[in-house]
Amino acid sequence: MFRGKAELIDPETGKAVATFTEEGQEMKVVLKHPQTISGTTRLAIYGTEKDEELIAIAAEGGDETTVREFHGPSPLGSLTNGAEISLTRSPGGKLGSLLEVLGKGTVHQEKHRSH
Repeated sequence: MFRGKAELIDPETGKAVATFTEEGQEMKVVLKHPQTISGTTRLAIYGTEKDEELIAIAAEGGDETTVREFHGPSPLGSLTNGAEISLTRSPGGKLGSLLEVLGKGTVHQEKHRSH
């Protein structure tokens, strides 16, 4: 089973904005600083291998929601070692294709630790 990790770096500031982990097809994003979303706003992880959304979170019922982390199974399967990913923010709705890149990173396979 593939276990990967990536630090997602803001392309404008060079600072880490989130940590991405994957174990099998279960993916998780932990943000360094919480993001507030509302209405139809979405945060998502996109993979460049398949150029599609891997996991996402939207405001709950359109209400203002503070996001510290999000996770879920990837509908597209596991990533590979060296896969490029991006953390994006979208206003959703009719402007759903408008993506702001919050962070980018490369997934690296984690070594299994022995006890």
